[in-house]
Amino acid sequence: MRQRVLLPGCHGRLGQHLLRLLLPDCEVLGLDRQPESFVAHSNFRYQQIQGVSRTALRVPFRDFQPDAVINAAAYTAVDKAEEEREACWQANVDLVRSLVELCRPRGIWLGHVSTDYVFDGADGPYEEDARPAPLNVYGQSKLAGENLVRGAELPAAIVRTIVVYGKGHALAPDFFTWLEGELRAGREVGIVTDQWGNCIWAMELARVLARAMERRASGLYHAGCPDLMSRHEMALAFAGELGLDGDLVRPVATAQLGQAAERPLRSGLDCERTCRELGLSLLGFRESIRAWSADRPELWSIN
Repeated sequence: MRQRVLLPGCHGRLGQHLLRLLLPDCEVLGLDRQPESFVAHSNFRYQQIQGVSRTALRVPFRDFQPDAVINAAAYTAVDKAEEEREACWQANVDLVRSLVELCRPRGIWLGHVSTDYVFDGADGPYEEDARPAPLNVYGQSKLAGENLVRGAELPAAIVRTIVVYGKGHALAPDFFTWLEGELRAGREVGIVTDQWGNCIWAMELARVLARAMERRASGLYHAGCPDLMSRHEMALAFAGELGLDGDLVRPVATAQLGQAAERPLRSGLDCERTCRELGLSLLGFRESIRAWSADRPELWSIN
């Protein structure tokens, strides 16, 4: 019998990659803000949501009766969040509270996505039990969402992730799409040397969440590629993989960028527990970039 999966944020970067994994074998009800969906599949239904309250979400829970919920919806504009605190809190906290309140009495498994920005970046890479200390509004909102899930006494997995990239329909360019465009145009780019992490392709993150759902995993998990690198090193390795001019990648410091939100500098996520408990191996950076580069969203079999 097919699992019935409720997927808030189905049109986002992660949501679209989850659809590619789930639709062949699961029935999916996608929720998002657009009036209609571009996805046409016999196992897919779509419903526009008008808000994040429990009242707004009660109907899809009642009518669809999901076996599992994977929350792929989030506010991720880190700098804008410093001024748009209310919008950030609605998506990253209020929505989570509503999902928890609707999942709990029904015993529905919940998969929730968080971020390395719950840490201060003083001593990464971080294991799951490291003490959170967010530096900005976005990180604070994601930690608040985590705490709601952890305190809910329901079957749930929280997957923290870091610098997610991936192609899709009507998405803003990810970091590597932007970088490729700049380098192919012969333009210099300034990339920071003092922000460290282990970014992940959205399909790999989707695999982690799908496996967590399959096993009804519970607790905290980390998802990133095995290779810890500075953003500058990522850009140089990316240029090398695609045969682009790495000399156009200019080193800069975070302090030179004047970003509104403070960043965790020495970040990164230790993913050993995730691989061990979920029985997964995660692609390395270069393998992921090759897979990302070969990906063709127009050929996706979700239509």
